[in-house]
Amino acid sequence: MENLLMNFSDGLAEVIGHVARSVVRVEDRSRLTATGMIWNPDGVIVTTSHGVERDEDLAIEIENGTTYPAILIGRDPDTDIAVLKIEATGLPAITRADAEKVKVGQLALALGRPGTSGLQATIGIVSARIDSQNGGREEYLLYTDAVLYPGFSGGPLLNMNGEVVGMNNLIYGRGKGVAIGAPILSHVVGALLQHGTVSRGYLGVRTQLVELPSALVASLSLPTNVALLLVGIEANGPADKSGLLPGDAVTGINGQAVSDVETLRNLLRNLLAGQVAQIDLLRGGTKLTVSVTLGSGG
Repeated sequence: MENLLMNFSDGLAEVIGHVARSVVRVEDRSRLTATGMIWNPDGVIVTTSHGVERDEDLAIEIENGTTYPAILIGRDPDTDIAVLKIEATGLPAITRADAEKVKVGQLALALGRPGTSGLQATIGIVSARIDSQNGGREEYLLYTDAVLYPGFSGGPLLNMNGEVVGMNNLIYGRGKGVAIGAPILSHVVGALLQHGTVSRGYLGVRTQLVELPSALVASLSLPTNVALLLVGIEANGPADKSGLLPGDAVTGINGQAVSDVETLRNLLRNLLAGQVAQIDLLRGGTKLTVSVTLGSGG
């Protein structure tokens, strides 16, 4: 038993030591520092947006103590992700886990470089996985009982292979252990590197919440008894170009029910401009699904 525990302990230390090379300290000259991860060998750093309070005078300290000035490539307030760049090559980048292999109950390691204390680590399990769809991609948020100390935000949540399953974020969890899933990181970071911003999906409509007749809901097996009636459609906007009409009643997007205006906004925020959304609607008492290429809503 003693050897088993010692082997397990040594294995944890080995995983942490390996990934530590990819975990950096983010300095924005504010009172607190944040943690970041080396995204690729050419100096791209990923961290939380709330951990980078300024847009200028930024610096990154890597494992060996070397500090590099950094520039802000972009930030996405919706997902609280920021991308920085330093002038360095050959850096040890993180390895991202296969999303399908991330499961509730698996052991998880949280790493951080808060303040001047050096590397810190805690251990727990993946206590919940909240899945979502984004443009056909599987995405998730993770909850963990691994303790996230102040300054851990922006650091990796790891599996036992040393692969990143998510990015720790104390703000998302309001002080509890939450990590933004690796697939979300991948598509947001890609958009920020390419455009400097993330353009959210835009439909170009004005809506009004209406209650549907119970007989219609039953006969069509609708997922909800309400819909968003299109009372205005922007000329030459995405909805107009795709043939949506005033009087259509939207019941869902990409198979997810729309129960109010805020739900519609949230679903669109999770889609990027240029993506095709499947809009479920009622027209003249008949169910239709219309493909709409979303515009840019900023």
